[in-house]
Amino acid sequence: MRHELGEFYPVPDTGVPGPGVQEWLLRLAGHIARSVTEGVVPPPDVPQTHWEWHARFPELAQLLGGWFSQDMPDEFDDHDAALADYLSGTASALVARLTGELHELLALVPDDADLALAAATLGLEVQPPPPYTPAAWLSHLATALTAAGGAAGAS
Repeated sequence: MRHELGEFYPVPDTGVPGPGVQEWLLRLAGHIARSVTEGVVPPPDVPQTHWEWHARFPELAQLLGGWFSQDMPDEFDDHDAALADYLSGTASALVARLTGELHELLALVPDDADLALAAATLGLEVQPPPPYTPAAWLSHLATALTAAGGAAGAS
């Protein structure tokens, strides 16, 4: 029935040959069940792929990719105007999530060059405003959002 309704989603290519997919999925389900039951999870680590970065920091990716892309200079007078636009149209819960994601990123990736690469991977396509480096600007954003209560967005 779900297939007829268009709600069927094919299994993504796992790299496992056809007949082995079910066995692989059952093994994976066992690992997930054990992790949930025993509370054993791998330690947090720096994301490695574009997908991992976006899955780990979705709201930061939304902000950087949506408001600080290569089109930002055409749409806004400066970085502050872009941030104000984001804050004016974003629910306070998402702004709070963004604040947390910024602090998590800064704690997870202490190196300036790695933070610049992370920001680019998450969608930052413009240079931060002077005199900031990408790392210093992300830190400034985290501090500013925290001072504003982390929930300065629209209700």
